[in-house]
Amino acid sequence: MDKKLKLEIYRKMLLSRRLEERIAELIKAGQAGGFMHPGVGQEALQVAAIAALRPDDYLLYAHRGVAYWVARGIPIEKILCDLAGKEGGTNHGKGGVMRVVYPQLGVLGESGTLGGCFPIAAGAGLSIRVKGEDKVVLCFFGDGTSNRGTFHEALNLCAVRKLPVVFLCENNGWAVSTPTEKSTAVKDIAMRAAGYNVPGKTVDGNDPEAVYDAVKEAVDRARQGNGPSLLEGKTYRLWGHWVGDPEDYRSREEVEKHWRSDPLPRFEEKLAGEKILTEKIKAEFEAEAMATIDRAVEFSRSQPHPKPESALDDVFA
Repeated sequence: MDKKLKLEIYRKMLLSRRLEERIAELIKAGQAGGFMHPGVGQEALQVAAIAALRPDDYLLYAHRGVAYWVARGIPIEKILCDLAGKEGGTNHGKGGVMRVVYPQLGVLGESGTLGGCFPIAAGAGLSIRVKGEDKVVLCFFGDGTSNRGTFHEALNLCAVRKLPVVFLCENNGWAVSTPTEKSTAVKDIAMRAAGYNVPGKTVDGNDPEAVYDAVKEAVDRARQGNGPSLLEGKTYRLWGHWVGDPEDYRSREEVEKHWRSDPLPRFEEKLAGEKILTEKIKAEFEAEAMATIDRAVEFSRSQPHPKPESALDDVFA
């Protein structure tokens, strides 16, 4: 990654973190009724991976945070409207933050059922092949979701047909409250690639450069017609599964240990050491993030809720 890309990834990581902090405040204050699964601690993996895509590629995100949308360039005010169920959102207030859809940037949304993303990714990949395009699909999912049958069915189809789909597992060690070692037989999710004769690779999900390099390689391979890859980023969910989660399934010591590897200050320190990120640039990014979020909050507050008579709008294409 060059200097410009490194700074852009850091800027989006910072904006994502500050946005989630604000959303948590709004939810706790009763000013936002939407449900959100925080992604604090996983921003490096999400932002760096999406940086490897072209604007016309397809994206299927996972149920973990806002960084996917920030990284892809969806306006913050639309994200907040989706959270609050307001008309100004991408889904016009009808789907919440687990149904953010923005086809202008290839964001195909997310299935309400974990594992539902895989058949959609395979379908998008097949459409690319049928149309003779050179686009790529990037499909995020969690370690627990890799145990769904749809994962294996979709990966097998993509491997057989050499479809341009990159499967990226965010392995944060927990499927809600179930630790990975109690739900999954393999040590690394990427090991499952061998069963489908596709490349598999595990990287440090808290290292943006390692993630970017791995995803870029897989995206280039898919774009050249060589089929899918299975990637895995080892990371950690620093907040609970939801805002207000008592987290009685894991110890404080475990969480505190992982806070010491928080990817945001870790990347910040690295860029400062490389003389790329100065205190002046950092302050500018902070101010920009807070101003952007403030404007977005005011916009979402000004938007109406959808009218009852619009309930059946947009149901059919």
